Amino acid sequence: MHTVNNPSKLCQPQLLTILSHSRFKIKSPPLYTSAMKISKVYSAIPYGYTGHLVTVEGDATRGLPAFNIVGMPGKMITESRDRIRSALRNSLFDFPRHKIIINLAPAELRKDSTHLDLPITLAILSLSQQLLAKDLQNRMFVGELSLDGNLKPIKGILNIVETAKKYRFKQLIIPAGNMPQATLLADNNLDIIPAHNLREL
Repeated sequence: MHTVNNPSKLCQPQLLTILSHSRFKIKSPPLYTSAMKISKVYSAIPYGYTGHLVTVEGDATRGLPAFNIVGMPGKMITESRDRIRSALRNSLFDFPRHKIIINLAPAELRKDSTHLDLPITLAILSLSQQLLAKDLQNRMFVGELSLDGNLKPIKGILNIVETAKKYRFKQLIIPAGNMPQATLLADNNLDIIPAHNLREL
């Protein structure tokens, strides 16, 4: 190993040479790629006797790692951050080491349900390029996540199906446990697809 009495007198090339031969290794910080752009996933929540369309927007920026949800989220949605982290890890996906901001539009509508666990997760996967943006087009997603990445049934699935039809989505991806109810409103214009966990998507 090299011994340096006064490192301040070394020029940069000399210092880099010494560090390269040292037993100490310097880890490079994770790179921010310009390819990480705004992601967008469509979902819905029950709203009275009907449903309301919700657009989940995701953005990743430079800065200390963080995960924030804006757009009038209720307590259940705020708590979803921990569920989503665990679900991704236990499903063998990576959580991006960036500042993640999720916006739930429209912002003036209060949202307090677990319906948005799945679309928030998919927005994060799209941001980190673990999921192609084209795989989210013309599709609506709803579902509550468990810590192991499995999808749990949600309430108000009939309202969700009606909302998907209203906005003419081609496919609606829902928890498999909701499939018996959802098929009551199935028709040729909307393909309802059951999913058991994140790895199936």
